[in-house]
Amino acid sequence: MKTVKEGKVRKQEILVAARELFIKKGYEQTSVNDILKIVDIAKGTFYYYFASKEEVLEAIILDIVEEGARRAEMILKDKSIPLVNRIMMAIMAQAPEFEGADEIKEELHKVENTKLEQLYTKAMLKRMTPVLQEPFSEGVERDIFHMTYPTECIETILLLGHMMFDCDIFEWEMEEYPKKIQAFLCNIERMLGTKEGELKGFLQMFGQMS
Repeated sequence: MKTVKEGKVRKQEILVAARELFIKKGYEQTSVNDILKIVDIAKGTFYYYFASKEEVLEAIILDIVEEGARRAEMILKDKSIPLVNRIMMAIMAQAPEFEGADEIKEELHKVENTKLEQLYTKAMLKRMTPVLQEPFSEGVERDIFHMTYPTECIETILLLGHMMFDCDIFEWEMEEYPKKIQAFLCNIERMLGTKEGELKGFLQMFGQMS
């Protein structure tokens, strides 16, 4: 049991060191040796946990997904917040909050890193869809939402939000974002089957995260 615990701690130390280096030096400029120096381990120990530097980045991406999901779960537990607000705040909580997150996201969304982008998207959908199912069901039961396919609706909202505002594949100008966000929120209202203007208050908050 002690060995397992020590193994988890060592693996996490590697991930923390690698994340800091990827942010400060850049992923391409960081070598396995750079990571070894910070964690103070032998190369063999590194390769016991990770087959390559890319595998380390994959693990960091999965950590980012998990961190976002935990923030969402904490938000959804707070029943003092109105249901619709809780759901939208949980969705927006997927944006990484740690210092240097933009650098990690930039690496993730590079054309040559399509595999990593797919990894994040699949992991995010798999982790977040169950998290949102209970509040979505509550919305249906309380006659706030009116939809036929709740699970697919969750997946569509998560995927659409990620593609439109996280990946920067459209390369919109800053002045275009308010309209895009307004349209996104309007379409969410239609997918949820909730009343028109229900999400209008999130326009400014959502815009600050883009």
